[in-house]
Amino acid sequence: MDTDDLTEKAYQALIVESGKISEFIQVEIGAAASRYQDENTYIGAIHAFVSHFAEQPEDFLERWHLFGEVDPEELGQRFAALVEKILQVIKTPIEERGPTFEERP
Repeated sequence: MDTDDLTEKAYQALIVESGKISEFIQVEIGAAASRYQDENTYIGAIHAFVSHFAEQPEDFLERWHLFGEVDPEELGQRFAALVEKILQVIKTPIEERGPTFEERP
């Protein structure tokens, strides 16, 4: 799938909100879309991915060589907030998440 195939709520939570944390995580999340067949599977995988960084923000800092540039505790809190936003989307039935990019007027 492509990020254009995401519903409005999913796009907002995954792409827009992740970009508020870091362009690095936004790019990773966006690029991962091509590995999944549908939105629900994709969101579930991204939820697990982001949850890991909420619990271990040092892993994200190490992955992107950002030690000393970002406070790990604050980063973990920002990832935890993103996890909650993603969980809200997961709990919303797909037909209530809004149109996809292709379906928008």
